[in-house]
Formats: sequence, C-alpha cells, structure tokens
Amino acid sequence: MIIKEIKIKNFRSYYGDNNRFEFSDGLTVIIGDNGDGKTTFFEALQWLLDTTKDRGLMEQMSEMRKSQMEVGDVEEISVYMKFDHDGEKSVEKSFTIEKLENGSFKIGQLVYRGYETNGIEREAVNGKALIERCYDAFIQKFSMFKGESELNVFENKTALKDLVDKFSDIRKFDELVEITSNFEEKANKAYLQEMRSDKRVAQRARELESDISRVGTEISITRKDIKEKRDSIDTYNKTLSQLEDNQEASQRYRDIKERLKTQEDKRNKLMAQIGAVNYNHALLDRMWILAPFSPILKIFQEKISALSKTKRAMDREFERTKAIEVGKLEAAKEMLEALSNGATELPWYLPNQETMEEMIHDHICKVCGREAPEDSEAYAFMVHKLEEYRRHTEAKLQKESQKKEIEEQELFPHDFIEQLHNMSVSMSGTQEAAVASYAQEIADRQGLVARFQDDLKKTIQKIQDIVDEKTRLLIQSGNISESVLDKQFDDIKGLYTSHERASVRLSELETELKYQEKRMADLKKELDELDPESSQVKVMREVHTALEEISKAFSQAKKDNLQRFLLEMEEKANEYMVRLSANDFHGEVRLIQTANDSTEIKLLSSNGTEIKKPSGSQKTVMYISVLFAISDFTQEKRDEDYPLIFDAATSSFGDSKEEDFYNVIDKIQKQCIIVTKDFIEKGKLDEDATNGLTCSVYRIKKAPNFDQSNMATIRTLIEKIR
Repeated sequence: MIIKEIKIKNFRSYYGDNNRFEFSDGLTVIIGDNGDGKTTFFEALQWLLDTTKDRGLMEQMSEMRKSQMEVGDVEEISVYMKFDHDGEKSVEKSFTIEKLENGSFKIGQLVYRGYETNGIEREAVNGKALIERCYDAFIQKFSMFKGESELNVFENKTALKDLVDKFSDIRKFDELVEITSNFEEKANKAYLQEMRSDKRVAQRARELESDISRVGTEISITRKDIKEKRDSIDTYNKTLSQLEDNQEASQRYRDIKERLKTQEDKRNKLMAQIGAVNYNHALLDRMWILAPFSPILKIFQEKISALSKTKRAMDREFERTKAIEVGKLEAAKEMLEALSNGATELPWYLPNQETMEEMIHDHICKVCGREAPEDSEAYAFMVHKLEEYRRHTEAKLQKESQKKEIEEQELFPHDFIEQLHNMSVSMSGTQEAAVASYAQEIADRQGLVARFQDDLKKTIQKIQDIVDEKTRLLIQSGNISESVLDKQFDDIKGLYTSHERASVRLSELETELKYQEKRMADLKKELDELDPESSQVKVMREVHTALEEISKAFSQAKKDNLQRFLLEMEEKANEYMVRLSANDFHGEVRLIQTANDSTEIKLLSSNGTEIKKPSGSQKTVMYISVLFAISDFTQEKRDEDYPLIFDAATSSFGDSKEEDFYNVIDKIQKQCIIVTKDFIEKGKLDEDATNGLTCSVYRIKKAPNFDQSNMATIRTLIEKIR
C-alpha cells in the first residue's frame, strides 16, 4: 500500500477544502512549529482509518468555518485518501454539520465512500470495508506512531503474539501440538486402563499411576510458582532499571530534602522564639509600661499620699457637719399652748391613739368618767387630741427619716483613693526595684529578638536556595515527581533485597522442578518397563510412547520456530540500525523473550554488554529499525507493503543528525511520512538544512494575523517546498 494523496476539509485547523498533500514512494517530511497543525494532520489520518467510530464530533469541525455559518447552512467535514493497493483506490470519511435557528448545530450521519479501479472501470465500494481490507487495524498498529514513547511496540504484551500469528508458521504448530496432545492423553488413558486389568502388573501399575498423578500435580504447582517468580523478577528488573536511571537524582533529592528539613526546622524554631513573648500583652501584664518611668512612679506615690491626707481631713469635716444637723433635729420642739390655768399640758402621746379612738367611739371620757356627746366640747376636744396625736406621729417618723439620711451620707462613697493608695504601697520596695529593672530586661530581649530575626532572614534565604536547587533537579530529571524520587530512594534497597530473594527462590524452584521431572521420568520409565501378560497392553504402550514423542517434537519445533522468527527479525532490525545510524555509534538490537512470553527490545554493545542508558536518538533509531523489520516481514509474508507514519518521533535528535537521518530513510525503499518540528528555529524554517534534504518536504504554518485568544481565527496553510 502506497498513499498517494490526502485531502482534509474543515477538520479543525484545516479550514476549507484546499488542504492537499501529495506523497512519493519514499520519505515525505511535513515540517511545522508547535500549534501549526502537525498533530491535527496525524489525528485526521487516524480518524479516517478508524472504522470503530460511527459518528462525527462537533470538536472536529473547523472553528473558523463554524463562525462563518448562517442559520440553515450545511457544511461538510471530511478526510480523503487516495492510495495504491493492487490498483488505485480511494476512501473518504465525512459528516455534515447544520446550523439551527437557536444557534446550535446538528451533526449529520457519518459516511464512508470508497472507490477502486477494476481494469479501466472505477467502481464505488463500501469505504469501511475497503479500509479494513487494505489497511486493517493490525497494520495500523505497526505503522502509525504518535510521539517517541509509542515507538516501542513491544511495550504491549500482545505485540509478539500478534506478529507471530501474522507472519510465522508457529501457528501451524499450535494445532498440531493440541491434536497430538489429545491423542497422547487418550492413548495414555487407554494404556493405563489396560494395565489395571493385567493380573501380573495391576497392583504396581495402580501405585505408579497414583505416584505419577501426585508428581504431576507437584510439577504443575512448581511450574506455576516458577512462572510467578519469573514474572516477579521481570517486574523487579524493570523497576530497578527505572530506579537506577534515576538513582543519582534520587540520592541528590534525598540530600536536598534533608538539608531543606534542617533549615525549615531552624526557621520554625526561630519563629517560635520570636513569638514566645507577646509584647503587647506582656507590657501590660508585667507592667513593663512603667519601665522607663521611675520618676513618674515617685510623683504618683507623692500625689497618692497627698490625696489620702486631703481625703481624711474632708471626712472629719463632713462628719462634724452631720453631727450638727442631727443635733438640730434632736433639739427641735413644737410650740405648745399653755392651759387656761397656766398648768403644763399632758404629753401628746397621752392618752394613746387606741384609747382616744375608743373614747370617741363610746362618747365618754374615760379619764374623768363624764359623757361626751358628739356636739359637746368634750367630744370636740377628744377629736382634736386624736388628730394631734396622729400629727405628732407623722412628724416623729419624718424626723427619724431625716436623721437616718444625714447619718448615712458619705463624702466618698467609693474606695478608689484607697485602691490607688494600696497600689502605691504595693509598688514600693521590692516591686519598685523590679520595675526599675524592666528597662534593661526589655533592651536585652529586644536585642535577642533582633538577632533571631536576622538569623530567620538568613535561614529563609537558604530555604529558597535549596528549593531552587530542588526545582532544577526535578527539571533535569525529566520532571519526575518528588513522591517518585522519594519512593525510589526508599524502595531501591528493598527492591534489591526482594529481587535477590526472588532469584534465590527461583533457583530453588528450578532445582526442585528438575528433581520432580526426573522423578516423573523415572516413574513413567518404571511403568513402561512393567512386563504385563496381555499383548494388548504392550501394543497400547507402544502407541502411547510414540504419540508422546510426537507431541514433544511438535512442542520443541514450536519453540525453535519462535526463536528463529525472533532471530530473523533481529537480523533485519540490525541491518536497518546500521543504515539509519549514519556513521554514528549504534550498538546491536536484541529481541529478548521474557518469562511471560512477551519481548523486550534491548541495545547491546558488540561485546554483549547492555547499554543501560542509550540516548534518546539511539532509542528512536533502534525502535524505528525494529518497525522497518516488521514492515519487511509484512511484505515478505503477506506480499504487501504499508507506509510508516510518525508524529514527532525524532524530537530527541540533535541538529547534526537530522539531515543525515532523513536522507538515509529516503534512500530506503519504503514509504515514510514524518511529521516534525525539526528544521524550525525560533519560528523560522532552516532553509539551508531543508535544501540538503533529498525527500519531499511540506511546510505547514498558521495563517498570519490570527487572534491569540480566538480559535476561530486559526487556519493551517500548506506549502510544498519540494
């Protein structure tokens, strides 16, 4: 299969229908800077060839075209490919988008269109079926690669099996091994059944059969354990390989981490020391506010003493004044009227109120015994006497209230002056001396804090320097996370120990398996050497033995063919490795089968030493060499070729390698399409370098005058350089 032409219409940044690429039988390089549409080209081709998707997506539509659509407009998104595969063929995948009145869009049905030339006639065919027939998923798996990380196809554990199934005769042995194993199993059952019925050997045959069954179970368990241990060791090897790649970085990271922790602990301690005393509170709680004011304290004490003296004098004068007022109340007398004969009047409280009320009620004077009718002078006298009594009682109560009020009066109702006096007393002596020392204490503490703050400033700067060092390390390590580096440092020793234990255990299991297999062989030999009476048993034994040997032969042939297949692929890969390295060191490719029947690609020196840390360009060349070898197998075994398509696969190449690498690929009789940002420097094309290329070259770039914040202004332009 050779791709002749690709046309892209309204697929993301490829606006309109004038986006066309033509391809030669050899190498075509598509050059573009970041954001120019390189990956979009690759993904457009992937989308065309992916037959598992049944509908288009809105995000595949060109934003520029979408912004121009009016209500009712219908636009097509499509990718078209013309190719040669037993004649000229083409396939197009498309869908439509219609703009609705509410501003939304309706996605139309996905359509595949296929055409192929039959003689001189061009016939329409099912596009999806055409893709699956000419460029199926298996071929795509080994032909289209996005980024350097995808080049190692054997990272996928099923890759080897897929290759073997497609290209090797090993599949034929699978059926043969299965058939002969079934025949051997049936023959063995028949043989054992006949042995059990033979009188001469029946007892011993049953014993041997039981032992064989038991040992067979043990062998099965041991083989399972061996496989698990090999898988574990394989995992340990991969993990340790990754850890060893970053071991130096992990050790540096741990050193940085410890230094950082030391400085952070110091910072935290200094901050705690600085914040140990809250000066705002301490100044009040400990009366540090008085520290610079000893003269003020003395004046305060003098004023409190004078204020106390004045208060005492004022208290004495106030008490004298109160005594005078009380005396006046005591000495006050009501003016009394003299009796007619000049005699002294009885006290107002004689007779008492109850007696007077009783006499008035009874209309009789119970002092002289005379009657006192209501209209008599005697009666009026008694009523007057009762009123006088009541008036005197009220006057007495009022006088006592006035007296109590005078006596309860205070000039100083609160003890503020006493409190101030007590404070003055408490500040004298020892307290006064302590207050006088506060000034020096404050100065000392302020000096200490100043030193702490200076140390803190220096510590914070050291922390920042260490953080910067850590950042540089992470960048240099390929932006590996801190947790990974930390875990690697902690785990590597444990992994070495676990790996060693697993290796020792594997050796023990392999020795145990050899013993068990020998035991099985001895038991089977003894069983086969039994001398039965029945000739039928002897015939069944011979049949069983023959089928067993045939089954073993087919199993071994399968292993031998797989090994030959890998050696052939390895040989082809190394041929390409030599050609692609362009006089640079390249080493040798080795395809190593792992315990889980997958394959690893390794780079070895000619002396057998594994190159543990090949450069990025060395790994890329190694993987591409293997991919070319797989492509050759496709051509040889299936009589068909297919293109190799790479997106940003050579980003690790230096400028000095680029031109030679591409020219070597161009000379290989194999179609390659490489999308790359090589030959772009500061947004400009290196014309001198591209002029040295012998292959077809396209330059893609964004149309000028675009809005950096508006996707609808982005459009990819295509220019064919050669």
